[in-house]
Amino acid sequence: MEARRHRRAGRAWRVPLRSPGRPPVGRREHRERFWERIARGQSSEDAGVAAGVSAAVGTRWFRESGGVSHGISPLSARYLSFVEREEIALCFAR
Repeated sequence: MEARRHRRAGRAWRVPLRSPGRPPVGRREHRERFWERIARGQSSEDAGVAAGVSAAVGTRWFRESGGVSHGISPLSARYLSFVEREEIALCFAR
């Protein structure tokens, strides 16, 4: 009985763990392709599949943005794209 009470008391003083939330889905290139397809008049489901993500993700992106693209600005030359990073990794592997 004492051990049980002790464990319960220990949990009361612990800091609650923070949830990291939903992991991000799709890279920048996927979102760019998605909004290009939406601009051409495709449905959010079809645009999501064409961009390389699931139809549900396409619908979620459309819903979260309110149906409006918030302008994905072009990347500066300071950062490497995913393709460039892959190319560098392959060169290191050789």
